[in-house]
Amino acid sequence: MRIKSLIILSMTSAAALIGLVGGLAIVTQMAVTKSLGLTEATNVAQELADTIVFKSSDGSPSLFERPDALREFLELQHHRSLRDFLVVDPNKILLAHAADEEHELGEKFDHDPGNEVGQTLADGVPRKFSDPNEANDILAVPIEHPKDTIVGAVLLEYDPLLRAAEQRTNNVLWLVGLAAAAAILVAAAFAWGLLSRFGAGLSDMMRGMESLAKGEAMTRISHGRKDEFGQLARGFNTMADELATARAHIEDIVQTAAEGIAVLNSDGKIASVNPAAAAMIGRRADKIVGLDWGAVMTMRDSRGAEFAAGTSPVEQALTTGRQHQSEVRLTKSDGSHVPVIASCSPLSRSDGGLVLTLSDISELRRAEGVVNERADQLALLNRELHEKSETTTRLVKLGELLQACVTFPEAFSVVGTAMAEFLGGLSGTVHLTSASRNLVEEMAHWGDVRSSATQFAPEDCWALRRGQEHVAGPGMLTPRCAHITENGKKGYVCMPLAAQGETLGILHLCEPNAAEKPQWLAERQQILRGVVDTLALALANLRLRETLRQQSIRDPNTGLFNRRYLEETSSRELRRMERSGQPLVVIMLDVDHFKQFNDTFGHEAGDLVLKQVAATLIEHARDSDVVSRYGGEEFALVMPGSSVHEGAERAEALRQAIRKLHLTHRGRTLGTVTASFGVAAYPEHGVGWTELTNAADHALYDAKGNGRDRVAIALGNAPGERPPIQLVPAPKSS
Repeated sequence: MRIKSLIILSMTSAAALIGLVGGLAIVTQMAVTKSLGLTEATNVAQELADTIVFKSSDGSPSLFERPDALREFLELQHHRSLRDFLVVDPNKILLAHAADEEHELGEKFDHDPGNEVGQTLADGVPRKFSDPNEANDILAVPIEHPKDTIVGAVLLEYDPLLRAAEQRTNNVLWLVGLAAAAAILVAAAFAWGLLSRFGAGLSDMMRGMESLAKGEAMTRISHGRKDEFGQLARGFNTMADELATARAHIEDIVQTAAEGIAVLNSDGKIASVNPAAAAMIGRRADKIVGLDWGAVMTMRDSRGAEFAAGTSPVEQALTTGRQHQSEVRLTKSDGSHVPVIASCSPLSRSDGGLVLTLSDISELRRAEGVVNERADQLALLNRELHEKSETTTRLVKLGELLQACVTFPEAFSVVGTAMAEFLGGLSGTVHLTSASRNLVEEMAHWGDVRSSATQFAPEDCWALRRGQEHVAGPGMLTPRCAHITENGKKGYVCMPLAAQGETLGILHLCEPNAAEKPQWLAERQQILRGVVDTLALALANLRLRETLRQQSIRDPNTGLFNRRYLEETSSRELRRMERSGQPLVVIMLDVDHFKQFNDTFGHEAGDLVLKQVAATLIEHARDSDVVSRYGGEEFALVMPGSSVHEGAERAEALRQAIRKLHLTHRGRTLGTVTASFGVAAYPEHGVGWTELTNAADHALYDAKGNGRDRVAIALGNAPGERPPIQLVPAPKSS
């Protein structure tokens, strides 16, 4: 569909839409009129009903209670609004009316065919109905006094209000109709003006485009207009200038291009060639234009064989009209051959033809010879790099696995599995030096041969003595290490595991057939170095992490767990006991008169007392118990699964053991060491860690307050629980 037709259709649709909107407005207004008439009549009747039952503040009766005054009030309303009014009681008996000659006071109102007045008196909903004896409709509205109590109803004529609303509606409808007609006229005038301007501008644009399509490159459009068509005309002229410039640039590119370019018509005759194509053919350009391409150039396939009839790329492109490209040998006029890539691209114009592009690849073929010579070398290097890359990847994976280990057993499990993959055919072990530096112990083993002792002294290994790898085997003058268990034809190497300035142990490898494989170690030297460095660094990090972990949870003076570790572990144990329904005991103890040891004998003696008390606690503790230094000279012992009486017995045993300590410092006897104990148990003395420690602390304070060197049990939670008991009386001073 043309643009002009679209504009006419759009304007017609707009006019129709305006008419539709006007019609909808008329229909809507008529519906609203009836609704407004009913609403207004209901409001008037409701105000009248409210006035009838209104009582003033001085206590005077309402109009509803004064029939004469009510009738006078209705007469006044009738004269004002020119409509009839009636008032009935709950039994539909007429109490008062205005200008209604058909009804008598005191009679029952029965002009509602559907008993609409009775329904309104029953449910309080206003209703409209038609009186058979009247021409107008009547509206019934309830009278309520007090609120929600219906004492009667007001009846009034409904039609006068409706007529007033209809008159207002007619006025609005006239305005809507006039506005719609005016809008249609304005739309028609605007459409005519728009079509006039659009048609003139569009005609200019069409004429310009047709001229440009015919090849008239100098075609331009007048751009004196100030509207959008003027902007389009200026854009068109700019585009025509750019096309002319681009055409000139393309011609320059074609003439200076290194590739040969020839244009052939649909008959296969040469229409034009650039200098590069003429040079490849070996003839002048002006001598070959107009000749058949087959008479000017001879093409053979890439192997030098002649093309079958119709199979050359030029013939296929001319026949099928599709692009073809292939490598050919072009025979020049002097008989020489040039390898070229011939690309034939059909032209999209109506008379057909194609563009033949010839790319000389002589240098490329010579370069291919050099590339082929290096191909084998590159393949060999690639295989070596691939092997190194795989080795590096495995080393990185081994390092990641070792770094993820949190304990030495985990790390050595990874090593035992990974070494068989890294060092296929070799058996070996990893030995770790003990913390005391006097023993080297096997931690991991792989392979079928075990050539080293599982434990030996550091001086038994030459690698640990010299701090560098030590190799021994058949035909070698180097001494064999003392930890080697056989002296046959097997060869071995011991490599120190050193990291962060510390020698952690050795990596020991054994080759059972060393006599037949003199290069067994040289072939693996590089990967061995990577494995040793990775393993040493991982073990050093593990040892450092273990040291830091112990420092974070241990008291450096006594070697016991610290308070932070106690609280974390005990809270977890408490939850476990709660789930399993078992008891738990907390014992708090404090060294009596500890300040006197420091003041009398010095802080070194005080530290000795703390260490000996800690050793006594460890000696009497079970594997499941948690012993910690709580702070200063105060200690704590947590006993999962023990009752309060078992805790008291353990505390008494500890008290007696501490009392039996005989300590001397620098030749001086430190005297008798005593301690006071407080015992609390879950669930008797609390269900939370804080409650239990507070209960044990209070019992400890009671033990100290009652003379020290004794055990006290905390108060129970139940009412009437006995006070802390003293299990052991304070000993008499000796």
